[in-house]
Amino acid sequence: MKKKKAEALMQRLVQNKISRPEFEELLGGLEDPEMVNGMEESMRIHFEIVLNEYNKSLKSNGQVENKHSK
Repeated sequence: MKKKKAEALMQRLVQNKISRPEFEELLGGLEDPEMVNGMEESMRIHFEIVLNEYNKSLKSNGQVENKHSK
């Protein structure tokens, strides 16, 4: 249950829709391993979605990914 709550709070955070009490609950959850696990999973999923969208936008703009250039 705590894991689902943590995931929901993290989603509200990344969507910029989190309230002050929810944010405080999220911060308080950093001391709870189950809450941290849910936060990590939520952020991993969010990162993968953002990365996939970014890669799609590069391909649609004709840009080629080059992992070796910086």
